Amino acid sequence: MSFEIVGGIIEIEIIATGTGVRIASQLWKRYGKGRWRKLKGTAKVRLSDGMLRLAEVHWFECARHRKKEDEDQAIPRLRRMAKRRNSHPQLALCIRTDDPDLLTPRMIYRVLPDASGTRSRFLRVIDNEGEDYLYPADYFMLVDLPAAVERALSQAS
Repeated sequence: MSFEIVGGIIEIEIIATGTGVRIASQLWKRYGKGRWRKLKGTAKVRLSDGMLRLAEVHWFECARHRKKEDEDQAIPRLRRMAKRRNSHPQLALCIRTDDPDLLTPRMIYRVLPDASGTRSRFLRVIDNEGEDYLYPADYFMLVDLPAAVERALSQAS
């Protein structure tokens, strides 16, 4: 069945990363290696007969293969998430990593809210590539900085 997504995708959630993406080898062969992840969300779709329906959609994405227009759409989505949570950004200190290109030990990273990731003992962190990604929570220690430091950091970004 063919369909067209009408409008934006809401309630986006990562459902698989790393070895959890069962078809990663097929994605690597077709599109190239990278940190592939499987996502799901809810969207209004137009079916081939013209009927509109609300549907759950699934897709794969990789930070290295993302198109420019996808990046432009991701920023407003993150801003909407931040406004909806109405809280100051949480920060975490990296204490270890398995990939020094993506995370640097002793560096402070911004943590984004992700309820499902937290339940699975992962944190959604904006890494060295500027992408938000789920990392094991034991790679980090959450930190509370003085209010003046947090203000200065939020004004700088």
